[in-house]
Amino acid sequence: MLPGILLYDALYLTFASAIYVSSLAIALRCASFLPWWLAVPVSSLVFLLALIVEVGALTALCPRLAPGRYVLLKDRVYYGWLFRSMLRRILFVPAIKWILFSSNLLRFLALRALGARVSLTSFVSTDVELLDPSLVRIGPLASLGARVMVSCHYVSGGKLLLKPVQIGAGAMLAAEALVAPGVTIGPRASIGSRAALGVQVTVEEEAEIGGAAVVDSFARIGARARIGTAAYVPALEEVAAGSKRDAASSSASMRTSAAPAV
Repeated sequence: MLPGILLYDALYLTFASAIYVSSLAIALRCASFLPWWLAVPVSSLVFLLALIVEVGALTALCPRLAPGRYVLLKDRVYYGWLFRSMLRRILFVPAIKWILFSSNLLRFLALRALGARVSLTSFVSTDVELLDPSLVRIGPLASLGARVMVSCHYVSGGKLLLKPVQIGAGAMLAAEALVAPGVTIGPRASIGSRAALGVQVTVEEEAEIGGAAVVDSFARIGARARIGTAAYVPALEEVAAGSKRDAASSSASMRTSAAPAV
């Protein structure tokens, strides 16, 4: 394990250094032809664009990620995922990421370079974490608030499991919402602050998930259903379209299901 960690660090430093230096060299080359007052903004933009292009080119060379289970340290797709994660970290160093995500166009280009299928008209906060961009799809006018985290992978039993996440047009994810692999969020659905959606949860169109609510794995929330603040939806449960579920009814449901047979 230790040799693998050291090798990863060595590869990260090598690729990061090469990408940053080459992008900086291109930016300085462009700046040399401009007056100083124009050289600074232009060279900064050129540096960011060169960084995006280089990371995008290297990402395109990686094995394509597909939903499935892959053996750690053995499968070709696992190494592709690992290298893609490395490139994401290189491109999204905090200071650089803040600049990229503050611009709608640069954010769009950066995410597309990493393989994300994201609309130019979507809104993504500067501190959102998309851990596997190439498996994420974000529709037009969708909004991801501060510190939202979207993951398309987890590790279990020595295997890497990859599942795509889809966020529909006009959907809204409030601050610190957590989205697990395989989640589908329908058009104009609303996910409250600090709500958590488990693996392969489906939230249909115009459904609302209240703040701090938990929707456990494989549950389905029907269209226009309402899940209240701090409510809990058990795994595999289906909430009917247009129905409501609050924290009190969730607790009652849990007590009923947990009651011993007599």
